[in-house]
Amino acid sequence: MGEEVSWRVKNNNKFLKVDFSNVKSDVAAVLVAKNAFNSCIPCENKTVRALVVVNGGQITPMAMREIMEMGKNVQDKLKKSAIVGVVGMLSLLFRIYMSYTGSKLRFFTDESAALEYILSDN
Repeated sequence: MGEEVSWRVKNNNKFLKVDFSNVKSDVAAVLVAKNAFNSCIPCENKTVRALVVVNGGQITPMAMREIMEMGKNVQDKLKKSAIVGVVGMLSLLFRIYMSYTGSKLRFFTDESAALEYILSDN
């Protein structure tokens, strides 16, 4: 565990990258999510651009329950958010997350397309 949550800058736009790709346990998944949500708390409303990368990471329904509870509290902070690499059961879990939290996550298969989306002002 190290660089899973980090602020980055591209084209003079700051964004939060949240990387679940190496996550293989519920404890790790919840820790990454908690670090991401804690990074958003001090930010002003509607300012955070978030790129979530899952590619191969494992998040169980049990971990998602905890992540959903935390996620409810940061939705006001988000300007744009995108998620990459969600397939199968994870797709369903993230759709439940969106419904529960009111998140407007957009799904992508390509990280560069997702990054282009969150950095655009459209």
